[in-house]
Amino acid sequence: MIKKTVSFVGFFLLFSMSVSAQVRVAAVSWEASSPQAKTWTPFMPITGLKLQTHKKMTDKLRAIFTVRNSSMSAVEGIVLRYSLRLRLIKAGDNLENGVWSVPFRVEELRLAKVGAGESRQVRATRFELNGQIKKLVGAGFWFDALKLEVMVDPRYGDGLSGIVQESVIAVTTVKN
Repeated sequence: MIKKTVSFVGFFLLFSMSVSAQVRVAAVSWEASSPQAKTWTPFMPITGLKLQTHKKMTDKLRAIFTVRNSSMSAVEGIVLRYSLRLRLIKAGDNLENGVWSVPFRVEELRLAKVGAGESRQVRATRFELNGQIKKLVGAGFWFDALKLEVMVDPRYGDGLSGIVQESVIAVTTVKN
């Protein structure tokens, strides 16, 4: 009887460890690369964007998601979904009157596998900011911040803790 109980408890612990094998978003960071003659500068970490009012963005922008699998088994078929939204301001209005837009871009990235105890970095590069800038300027608006929200798609048995992260970077207007 004791052997059966110990076997059952061992099986239950092993099963619960495999079910809790889950990838979480550990961090989000931003990088940008600027045009330089006929090449681009290396990507460098940034904490904010500097844009000329009503001008398109000339830098290449990317977000880096650090995902971590803290379990003792590998996780396969991971889907990361991210969205982008802008904090809108009417041209000439006070900054405190700004509002967050609904997401203008939603994308998915896929990871084949994250090994047990490993961390991986995933790069998001599709933002389409210049299209949004053109629409906003044409309607008499601007933006003072960019928010990115990233989530690991949950699967059966996953917990919700740590699967969503957000990052907001300020947009500073530079005079021509």
